[in-house]
Amino acid sequence: MIVGKLVDLYRYKGIAKNIDTAINYIETHDLLALPKGKTIVDGDNVFINRDTYVAKPLEECFYENHENYMDLQIVLKGQELFAYTHISNPTLKVTTPYNSEKDVTKYSCDGGVFFTLEEGFALVYTEDIHLAKCKANDDIVEKAVIKIKIEK
Repeated sequence: MIVGKLVDLYRYKGIAKNIDTAINYIETHDLLALPKGKTIVDGDNVFINRDTYVAKPLEECFYENHENYMDLQIVLKGQELFAYTHISNPTLKVTTPYNSEKDVTKYSCDGGVFFTLEEGFALVYTEDIHLAKCKANDDIVEKAVIKIKIEK
């Protein structure tokens, strides 16, 4: 997982073609101006889910990962509590088996690394079990999650 400020995202160009497509889009578009819901960038290779919400209490949040897409989770305004653990964490327990339609497996976990994602990004790979949308405060969160198809 890579975490940082949006102004530094350009440093990660060259990792993969679909990541470059996502970064190029971010550099040339105002993500806050996108309509809520799904915006197609490059077919099913790169698309954006834009959302506005008040984050949930920690006990209502869950860990998850994806098999076919990386997440580029971007908090545009506000902040949320975010957590990460590696797929090798022995305390991981599958709570909802893999759903191929939604490309997600849900987990419970002891521990994990917690941090506040504030007007920045987290690039989450397949092996990065992550927890998002958790309440850091009562502010409204403006967020874009860019789904980046893994090139196999």
